[in-house]
Amino acid sequence: MSLIARRLLLPLLALCVALAAPLAAGAVPYKVDRSHAFVHFEVTHLGIFPYPGRFKQFRMKLDYDPANVENSKVEVDIPLKSLETDDGLMNETLLGEQFFDVRNFPKMTFESTSIKRTGEDTGIIEGELTLHGYTKTVRFDAKFRGTAKSPFSGKSIMAITAVAEVDRTKWGLTAWRPFVGNTVTIRIGFEASPE
Repeated sequence: MSLIARRLLLPLLALCVALAAPLAAGAVPYKVDRSHAFVHFEVTHLGIFPYPGRFKQFRMKLDYDPANVENSKVEVDIPLKSLETDDGLMNETLLGEQFFDVRNFPKMTFESTSIKRTGEDTGIIEGELTLHGYTKTVRFDAKFRGTAKSPFSGKSIMAITAVAEVDRTKWGLTAWRPFVGNTVTIRIGFEASPE
């Protein structure tokens, strides 16, 4: 290779490597801020009223690529005993054998299989929801709520919210129909920052 060709090609190769580096990096681990995160659910009571509940405990694992969300992955692990509504008796009923049966099925898990952007700040998170001995595919409509710099840590914080509607009977939860509706709305949201 001539000296002139070498002088032209080497900077070009260096530029290509520099441009490719961010793409090769891909998703990186993000830490979810539990004080700014939630897992809520809602089911219809008597066909007319949205009855809410939430899970007080959960673990979220996020690998996130802001440049290409398709490379990202999210996992959620929820101890069902952390379920809470505004009615203590209802809590006991939902945790019992008629519904979640936490003695035999103590947790619910979600693991994404694909994340796709559908707009500037919207996307679809699809994955497998395991509950009550069944694993079914669930699709969340997601909103990427942007980023902000924390005034305390100086870190860049990102936020996502997502909502899905599922048919509880597909997971073997069939009690109290039609007193309790089949459709359950699940809402999740969190802030997270690079670890």
